[in-house]
Amino acid sequence: MRLKAHGIILLMVIAVGGGMLWLLLGRASIQEGGCRLARQKVDPSGQLVTLAVQMLQPQTAPPARVRDLPAGFDRPCYYEIKSAGRRIPVVVNLSERPRLCVDTGADGVLAQERCFTATSIRATEVNSGSWRFGPISLTPRDGSRAAEGQFYVDCYRLEKPEAVTTRPAFFRTGRLTLDGRTYRVAVVDGDCDGRFHSLLSLPLDHAWRIPESDVFAIDLDGDGKFAISLNGQSEIMPLGRLVQVADTYYALEIASDGTSLALSRTEPRFGTLAVEPNDAIMEVRLWSDAADQYLRGRQWRLPVGRYQGIYAALEKKDAAGDVWSFASDLSSAVGRLGPLDFFTIEPGRPTRIRVGPPFVVTADVHQAGGQVSISPVLIGVAGEHYQPNFQRNYRRAPDRTFRIVDEKGTVLVADKFQYG
Repeated sequence: MRLKAHGIILLMVIAVGGGMLWLLLGRASIQEGGCRLARQKVDPSGQLVTLAVQMLQPQTAPPARVRDLPAGFDRPCYYEIKSAGRRIPVVVNLSERPRLCVDTGADGVLAQERCFTATSIRATEVNSGSWRFGPISLTPRDGSRAAEGQFYVDCYRLEKPEAVTTRPAFFRTGRLTLDGRTYRVAVVDGDCDGRFHSLLSLPLDHAWRIPESDVFAIDLDGDGKFAISLNGQSEIMPLGRLVQVADTYYALEIASDGTSLALSRTEPRFGTLAVEPNDAIMEVRLWSDAADQYLRGRQWRLPVGRYQGIYAALEKKDAAGDVWSFASDLSSAVGRLGPLDFFTIEPGRPTRIRVGPPFVVTADVHQAGGQVSISPVLIGVAGEHYQPNFQRNYRRAPDRTFRIVDEKGTVLVADKFQYG
């Protein structure tokens, strides 16, 4: 009995010792400023790939370089994927069960390409599509293995030409330390080329908040998740040259195959961004090929580079001391922030931007079927657009009223605008 007890104690000591050894070795593997990246499947319910998609618009005419079609493609609808500076033709045959073909060799010969039959997918909180093609891989320009570039194409039922979206099938992740604190990091292939080197290119040539570049993520709050924000500090961002953690900038270097990542402390060249009037407080969200930015204040020192405004909010006191707050609309297309839409920060030079009052109020009118939708539009001095539901002393103002009158001044309709 005593021998049996000693044996149990010995096993417990070995187990505890093995656990401690594993813990020590696991901690030792987390390096300062660098790490190996492991390949993982994308979680469709997560936010990590929110920016790593492309929205492909249908084209009724084939791209010029398309030379043929696969057999049976009698109702073709054409698309193009932007990948590593190339436009890759995609064709979908519109039918009860659609088929898709991608010019993976980028040679215009589709008759010899593999065709993908759509599979039905269950709707989720982040994906309401009902068809999925893939996984698909493109052939990199350097001829290397393309397995890392696997992606899906998601769409609604394609009885008629509609937009489709690409979505990565995998991402790469690891852990590193910066100034003694551990962070989880990740990279995502956003342009379907199987490589992790595509920086954000500005200005965007479309109206959506989709960077069409690779994506970098860092778990800043340590909750084990990657969270995205378009109007505040974000843990998920388009890939740039630099990453800002607290008040420190790090140069970002990723192995082209995504197997490793390094962040090295750096002091970039700076310029200045200042907004006027100087009695206003601005809140600004910027994408950049230099470093992703969330700003609040009036003047900032920014790394040299190109910047695109994604969101802006203005806060200003009037003569009576009341605080008025105005914010841009995240549901509308980009390109409505006036001078903040796109600007360049140059070394040692100030970039001054005037926004805010005096405001002009206009109406945005849309007609769909037998209904007419009228939305008020608030436009600042630089042409920037704000939502009409501004706040006074951090409270939403009462419902706005409106009247529609004819040329004789007769009131035809008098009503209130509805929020949402």
